[in-house]
Amino acid sequence: MKYILIMGGTTFVSSSLAKFLIRKGYVVDILTRGLISIDYEGFREHLTCNRKSKNQIQQVLKERIYDFIFDISAYSKEDVEILLSSIDTSRLKRYIFCSSGAVYKPTNLEMQEYFEKGENPNWGKYGIDKKEAEDFIINSGVPYIIFRPTYIYGENNNLYREIYFFDRIKSNKTIPMPYGNNSKTQFIHIEDLVRVFESAMHNKNCCKTYNVTNSELISWEDFIKACGEVIGENPVIKKIDITPINIETRSYFPFRDINYMLNIERLVEDDLYVPIISLKEGLRKTYEWYIDKNPKLKDLRMNKVEELSIE
Repeated sequence: MKYILIMGGTTFVSSSLAKFLIRKGYVVDILTRGLISIDYEGFREHLTCNRKSKNQIQQVLKERIYDFIFDISAYSKEDVEILLSSIDTSRLKRYIFCSSGAVYKPTNLEMQEYFEKGENPNWGKYGIDKKEAEDFIINSGVPYIIFRPTYIYGENNNLYREIYFFDRIKSNKTIPMPYGNNSKTQFIHIEDLVRVFESAMHNKNCCKTYNVTNSELISWEDFIKACGEVIGENPVIKKIDITPINIETRSYFPFRDINYMLNIERLVEDDLYVPIISLKEGLRKTYEWYIDKNPKLKDLRMNKVEELSIE
């Protein structure tokens, strides 16, 4: 029997992982702040505390021992340091950390794990904090696996990304799209991601870092048209030439207009699960959930959408 602690369990990635591992028959505890209700069953215990409080987390985790810890809710070195100094790691087989491709310095190349990490103005403090968390883990002495995903999408996504496009296309509203950089990016469907995470529990490799993504290279127009295809409607796209105007892309678009490409050769070579769900198939699954659940999301940062939609 494998005993698992998931740091998180209420939002997109952590709840998807918890549900998946529960279905697979693992003994799962989740740790959250207790501010959001849990909409699924099957976990052993729901532990509640503020993970940023060392006193609280020490009390909650006292005398608890786990084989695997999946840390989905850590965003900084301090988050990781408090956790690892507050729990008995004597039986820990893997500490599996969800990092991000945002840790790399800017480049238009397909990034590999050995590429230099550091400040990236496209990601700001988020990328720096994830990098510092990684650095602490690598020097902590615990057996670890670090995963760096690209954009994650799929059912239950709480970020207004693919849902934004579904909303606009179904309402026959114009979608302003950045044009001029010829940016390419990659995506990973949530089902593939949780399978990658689980595969780290059964793999002999340890103390390694992996890029995680579907290898498809996607342009913004590809993405929007794929959304339209699963809906059965032609999206109305207005290309915004980024060259002559000084408007931040994120004020009208849910993604950063940059090349965001990760090489996954190491993932393949080390025999971990390799993502197989194509963008079109993943969007189809997501759209079925969207129709069923009718989620209501928004992104306050995108305050120029209507202004730039005017012809």
